[in-house]
Amino acid sequence: MPDLPRGDVVDDPAVLAVNTPVLFDMAPAAPRVLPALTAGQRRLRRQLAVLAAGKHPLTYRSWRSRLHPHAAPVQDRAAPGRRCGNCRFRRVLNLGHARSFPKCVFGWDGKARLDAVPRISRGEATDCRSWWPGCADHEYGDAALPDAMRWVPEPGDGR
Repeated sequence: MPDLPRGDVVDDPAVLAVNTPVLFDMAPAAPRVLPALTAGQRRLRRQLAVLAAGKHPLTYRSWRSRLHPHAAPVQDRAAPGRRCGNCRFRRVLNLGHARSFPKCVFGWDGKARLDAVPRISRGEATDCRSWWPGCADHEYGDAALPDAMRWVPEPGDGR
């Protein structure tokens, strides 16, 4: 390594890197490792990707996977329009647990066991979120029904 005379200006970065004193001896920084996603976080990401593609999270594997033509926009959860929360098929069910779960009962005749309904399982993957845009099977709920099914459609909504 060449000796540098005092008072000379050095512009060469290679020489500066070798001759610049280090303030602290530090080990190189370890790469930042992100924690693994939980099953719920992975499911939410998958459902958001399905919604962004214009399909409904409960029916995306079916030929009926499209959203209703008058469904509320995916990007705005507060916008008016057809959503699972105002559909007559969304029910909050107690499936033998200490808690109740929102499920879509489309295709249930009220007599068969709920296990036979195509959009219901005993897992969180088939929970029906009220803010989701309505699927192609969406029907407004009756105002006489309790909770989320209470709905009075707005005029001119394409009912």
